[in-house]
Amino acid sequence: MADAIRSAMEDLLGPPMAEATAAARQEPLSAGHGAALWMKFTLAQGLLNTAAQRFWSDPEMPRFFPAFLVELYSIVRCSVPLMERALARAEELAPHDELARVTAGYLRLHIAEERHHDEWLLDDLVAAGMDREALLKNPSSANAARLVGAQYCWIEHAHPAAIFGYLGIIEGNPPLPQHIEEIRRQTGYPSDVFRSMHLHAVHDADHLAALKATMLALPLTAADERFIATSAFATLESLVRILEDIASGGEDDGSTATL
Repeated sequence: MADAIRSAMEDLLGPPMAEATAAARQEPLSAGHGAALWMKFTLAQGLLNTAAQRFWSDPEMPRFFPAFLVELYSIVRCSVPLMERALARAEELAPHDELARVTAGYLRLHIAEERHHDEWLLDDLVAAGMDREALLKNPSSANAARLVGAQYCWIEHAHPAAIFGYLGIIEGNPPLPQHIEEIRRQTGYPSDVFRSMHLHAVHDADHLAALKATMLALPLTAADERFIATSAFATLESLVRILEDIASGGEDDGSTATL
């Protein structure tokens, strides 16, 4: 799967791209680049769906489902602080940068939509029998840190619009209620463990539509388009690695959070 992702990245993005410098961003702006970017997101989401289908159809899924919940919590609790940092950087750049101005406007709304989701998920993990204090103290896995850390690097040293690549993949595959119910039956966990998943099934389709509308209207240069696509495919690669490591019982299976 990792080879397929790298091949797709090379086909779509070309050679490794340098950071989006101020000089590179002197190209003409065009909302049309947003449509091309969304097409790349659609391909990336398809690759993630393939990996996810393999993950959820694994006969051992009920065994490693708790590790999945812990890893999901590791990512979710990082997402609002990450967006807040992207918002702060976008606001710094906004007076002289139209893309930063649009990025800031989107993030102000979306941060409010996503706030406290980590607390909801924490309640679900407790309903699954995990210890709340252990979960709060448990450090994020190296895989989760790589996923989120790449975004901090790009936000600080390139452009905060990198966050669109992260969000387009993280939020690009809203769960379906019937799939959640099937997981519940397979794992045997009570309904309380799946409250956050059900809430996302209800609301994420609207969030995705808002993200798509924003993306299609972004004032992008060709360099911006490649840069955000790079962020998206890096996010995809990290998520696939997380799923594969959980299924194989590899790095950071989250077991310490149940102590």
